[in-house]
Amino acid sequence: APPLVVGCGADRAGGYLAAGLDGGGARLFERPLPARGHGVAFHPARPHCAVFARRPGTFAWVLDTATGAVVRAVESAAGRHFYGHGAFSRDGRLMFAAENDYPAGRGVLGVYDVEAGYRRIGEMPSHGVGPHDLALLPDGATLAVANGGIRTHPDQGRAKLNLATMAPNLAYLEAASGRLLELAELPAHLHKLSIRHLAVDRRGRVAIAMQYEGSRRDRVPLVGLHERGGGVRLFSAPGPIERRLRHYTGSVAFDATGRLLAVSSPRGHLITLWDAASGEFMTHVEARDASGLAPTGEPGQFLVSGGDGALRAIDARRGESRVLAAPDGARRWDNHLGVRPQGTVSRG
Repeated sequence: APPLVVGCGADRAGGYLAAGLDGGGARLFERPLPARGHGVAFHPARPHCAVFARRPGTFAWVLDTATGAVVRAVESAAGRHFYGHGAFSRDGRLMFAAENDYPAGRGVLGVYDVEAGYRRIGEMPSHGVGPHDLALLPDGATLAVANGGIRTHPDQGRAKLNLATMAPNLAYLEAASGRLLELAELPAHLHKLSIRHLAVDRRGRVAIAMQYEGSRRDRVPLVGLHERGGGVRLFSAPGPIERRLRHYTGSVAFDATGRLLAVSSPRGHLITLWDAASGEFMTHVEARDASGLAPTGEPGQFLVSGGDGALRAIDARRGESRVLAAPDGARRWDNHLGVRPQGTVSRG
């Protein structure tokens, strides 16, 4: 299958949309959304892409990746809302969505039967509060879940209700049963460091990108890496870069080799680049309001989308960027880009 990148955004009139692009930034389709979208997930075999509502939204639309047509409009169950991310099982029979059981204040993963028209058939505990991102590990049997730790309720919009007691974690679940396999937590003094987004490499290492809810004066790491059976390794940026990040990261992605890690900072208007093995900060690339990140098939290279409407290609090894699609004032990109795994899609 040819390259396909999908991201959410907004148009000049204030409407929301999902757009599909080729690897060169050319637009393949554009689909209006009922409200603000967030993350995307690609089906491993069908030409389907699921677009999830931003918290506390209640829609997940499955789009045809060739045309952008709506294959299925999924609504959240009673007492649940979406957190913006999801994932498919390896065989493509199930879709998992990060959701809030807001009457109980606990995180769940909604389970949807693809063959039955994406009907919701159950849920499993996320083993934390505020599950945001999730990803299937290369073994095809394990889900990694970023439990951000922040309790919310749709009656109070996006207000954060438990900052004093928040306890983020990275949970590993057996995809078939929801059984908790492993729980990785941060040191107690970093309990206000919300684990928000994940990237997984071919070895099953999980990179985490975080947002800090504590004092503006605190100096805290915002990037980390976890391998099963060990503790979370936290990466520190140089002081001037750390200050620019303003306690906030957007997206995280491994490059095609798994050796390099890119983390976006829309508040700092830059992309930070890291050596995944050592955790050392390598360099940064300036990118206006940059948040969406997706690896290309080339070592050290990423696509980056910005709130200014631009799409850029980043070369981490050279610390360079080039504009693929310039801002045109008609639309602006939102938080994330999803990239379809190469050569996996068949019709039918």
